[in-house]
Amino acid sequence: MRTLLLFLAPAAGLVLGCSTETAPSAGAPTFHRDIEPLLQKSCLGCHAQGGTAPVSLASYESAKALAPIIAEETEARRMPPWGALPTDECAPPRPFRGDLHLSLDEIALLRAWSDAGAPEGDPADAPPPFAPVAAGLSRTDIELSPKEPFAAAEGSDSFRCFVLDPGLTEPAWVQGYDVLPGDREVVHHALLYIDANRESEALGGESGSYPCFGDARLAETALLGAWAPGTQAFELPPGVGISVPANALLVMQVHYHPKPGKKPSPEATRVALRLADRKPGRALLNVPLGNAERPSWDGNGLLPGPGDRGGAEFRIPEGARGHVERMRFVVDFPIPEVSIYGAGVHMHRAGVDMKVDQLRLDPQGDEVDRTCLVQTPAWDYSWQRLYSYDAPIDDLPRLRSGDVIELRCTYDNTTENPALAAQLIEERLPAPQDIQLGESTLDEMCVAFLPVVHPNP
Repeated sequence: MRTLLLFLAPAAGLVLGCSTETAPSAGAPTFHRDIEPLLQKSCLGCHAQGGTAPVSLASYESAKALAPIIAEETEARRMPPWGALPTDECAPPRPFRGDLHLSLDEIALLRAWSDAGAPEGDPADAPPPFAPVAAGLSRTDIELSPKEPFAAAEGSDSFRCFVLDPGLTEPAWVQGYDVLPGDREVVHHALLYIDANRESEALGGESGSYPCFGDARLAETALLGAWAPGTQAFELPPGVGISVPANALLVMQVHYHPKPGKKPSPEATRVALRLADRKPGRALLNVPLGNAERPSWDGNGLLPGPGDRGGAEFRIPEGARGHVERMRFVVDFPIPEVSIYGAGVHMHRAGVDMKVDQLRLDPQGDEVDRTCLVQTPAWDYSWQRLYSYDAPIDDLPRLRSGDVIELRCTYDNTTENPALAAQLIEERLPAPQDIQLGESTLDEMCVAFLPVVHPNP
């Protein structure tokens, strides 16, 4: 099964507006007391001087100029880029690490501040200065670069795979990785794959790279990790590592997305790795589930749904809104129980909401418990990430062999779906058409991504 888990970059630049100084009305929120803490929590990770976003919101003057746009973007849930919002039907078992989402009350506060003329208030009310997370790994043991720089095609998306050789003569355990883009205005996201059989060597040839949409084009591979703008270096807790076999290659898939009017120059995105000093006591395994084309023999896989013709089929009819596809997968690990480190989801342009549930069954196969691991009611193909649980390893939710993972993917196959409408224009198609399961952007997917931690004998 091929999967695609994309983590994409900030949207194009915002249009600046100007306003005159307005005295705060009675009871109106002010920048330093009410707004600056929200921006520090949810925005300045990208929207700071030198950050990955096109504008900074670090000063009162810059935030005031954008106050109406801030209110509009947060009300529409386009900003901050955090799809895993609280819903009435999903209470994840643990909070998410680095949760950026704004509550409804916080969004209303941003609107009230804008409508009041964006008053500054008393600078003495300001929170402590914003302290960005320190960049980079705590230690770098290996740094890898492509053999040759690559220049993306102007005005279009490019997916390129780069073959990287870490030179491992014996098995290793990765405890941290960091992706270092050569041109942050062009690099949209990057995925890191483990190529244990060195299949990519022939695909890369002398240049050491090859085109690759969807995945790394390898028969056997495992996902090491992913990067997107705003993402910090990824480091596992002590005693946990990701296995990389001896002599394995790494394949870095980079999605290039040049901004309008920008002619990309050749760039080389690098990867830094931190390795364990010794074999850790626990291992992390990235488990993808989904993209079932048909029901399985045990009644799981693709489940029957609305509009099916002659049995369960994955088909999103043209003009359908709120169309749902469901899939179920029985967990079958060689050990009784593992810990769930987090959860990620993936769909394409027609996707609007995805929910991942863990079901526990009794010996008769009846459901006795259901836990929502993640839901993304603000799904956006342009902003994807892994949602890691904020808890010590021993306190993570558990996944038992025999449990069931259920995926519910909801789609909008109409021109009222802005993401789909934009893609139709880009593909020069006049109207939506029936959508099938597949890897092209106008096909669809329904994939969950579960990193699990288990004892490492």
